[in-house]
Amino acid sequence: MEIEFLDVLGMKVKSQYRELLISPAPDTAAEADEFTELPERHRSRYTRLLVSDGTTDGFVVCGSLRIHGT
Repeated sequence: MEIEFLDVLGMKVKSQYRELLISPAPDTAAEADEFTELPERHRSRYTRLLVSDGTTDGFVVCGSLRIHGT
C-alpha cells in the first residue's frame, strides 16, 4: 500500500512506522497549527491528519490524501 500526501504545508513524522494509523486530527491539535502558522482564512483548504504507530503521534497538514492499494 502506498500513501501519498498532496500539497503538504507541514509535517512531523517518523522515518519508519511498524504500523501506520492515520486519522483526522482533533480540533485541539495545537502543535500542527503552531508549526504551520496557517492563517484562519486558509484553514478550510487543508486537512490536519494525526499520523501514529499507536505509540508516537505526529501530524501532516495537507491539501489531500491518496491511498494506492497493491
